[in-house]
Amino acid sequence: MIDLDSLLAAHDGILLARRLRPLKSSLSRWCRAGRLARLLPGVYVHPASTGDVDTRVRAVCLKVPDAVLCDAVAARFTAWPSAVPQIIEVSTRTRRRPAKGFRFVRRPIPPEDALHRGGIAVTSAALTAVDSASHDKGSRIDDLLRTRRATLEGLASVLQRCPGRVGNRVRRRVLRRSRSHPWSIAEREYHDLFDRHRIRGWVANHPVMIQGRQFWLDIAFPALRVAIEIDGYEHHSSRAAFTEDRARQNALVIAGWRVLRFTWGMLAAPDDIVATVRAAIHPASTRRSSRPG
Repeated sequence: MIDLDSLLAAHDGILLARRLRPLKSSLSRWCRAGRLARLLPGVYVHPASTGDVDTRVRAVCLKVPDAVLCDAVAARFTAWPSAVPQIIEVSTRTRRRPAKGFRFVRRPIPPEDALHRGGIAVTSAALTAVDSASHDKGSRIDDLLRTRRATLEGLASVLQRCPGRVGNRVRRRVLRRSRSHPWSIAEREYHDLFDRHRIRGWVANHPVMIQGRQFWLDIAFPALRVAIEIDGYEHHSSRAAFTEDRARQNALVIAGWRVLRFTWGMLAAPDDIVATVRAAIHPASTRRSSRPG
């Protein structure tokens, strides 16, 4: 008599029907009894393993030899190990039937944009970031540019190698915005706001050296020595970060910089932001316009 637990252990927790043809009736019986779960056509696992990402990844790679993992699951295997994909997106050369928890996309992946690791193929970090731009507003692109793991030119080349895809118009727009070098979604929103209101003379993530220390200013008007800092929700995630931020601002002020601080929430009142920035970079004209006629 065949012991199911031993069988699962011998096959690393994943049973392929095509490799176990003599056991076809046993596999069906175990499924009916709730001792096995059908993850994909002809692919069986222990019921407790159906939600495990690594099990689902190994299962689809065993089932589909030409599979290339994309989007969130590819992120998990490249530059974003904390990513938790709800859907396993898979690129294949041929059409595949839909399966719960999986999304199959018929799409060729350029060889230079695929990574192979231990029998698992995934899209590169650059292609994963470009793909994600259609729905994450460029968050992963910002990560790669901020950490110098990619260049804007390289990301543009990745997009050019994948023409005709749904969402490419959005991806191109995100990459164009990336020319101003935003390092976060909040920074992108502020850059867009400044562009819409034709605020000029600024640069993003501007390095300054003060007392032997290098600081990066989120947005700077170098000629006017005006710095704009954009605080995210987790900006002061620790007491040490809070203290360091105050010391940093003091150093900037002593060195002759005027520092404005904005938050994500303040974007709800964009006219106030624009008025404040203009008052800082054009103080004389602001005072004249405010005089009574």
